[in-house]
Amino acid sequence: KERGDHVNTRFVAADMEQLPFPSNSFDVVISNGAFCLAPDKEQAFREIFRVLKPGGRMSVCTTTVKSSSSNDSGAAALDENEKWPLCMQMFIAQSSIRPMCEALGFNDVKVDDTDGKMVYEIELPIAEEEDDDDASLALNPERHQVHVG
Repeated sequence: KERGDHVNTRFVAADMEQLPFPSNSFDVVISNGAFCLAPDKEQAFREIFRVLKPGGRMSVCTTTVKSSSSNDSGAAALDENEKWPLCMQMFIAQSSIRPMCEALGFNDVKVDDTDGKMVYEIELPIAEEEDDDDASLALNPERHQVHVG
């Protein structure tokens, strides 16, 4: 069909831990970037499984921590001596995703651990001011980096 002519397509925003839909409602569930903020990842996956029709598919893009250790909820075990931002405290250990999903009943679970760059360089000329004694006015090349993720 032509773009925009998808009568069976819906985009829905909802609390992923308590989806307000009957069971077996969707052919596909997609979460792009917000899943890492769900406090209870197992409950969120459970809800996705519940609302998917038999044979339905899901695609979740989420930030993970490549850690071999995790707590009971699958959250990554981060160095306790560091003060981590709240969002990072909620990241799931990548190694716990597959077993968690399989235990909930998902089949053919694939975890794409593509190691993409998280920083993109913006090509801009960097001016150097040789006569300026104030180093704080010099342009910092790192200011042209854009963090994605």
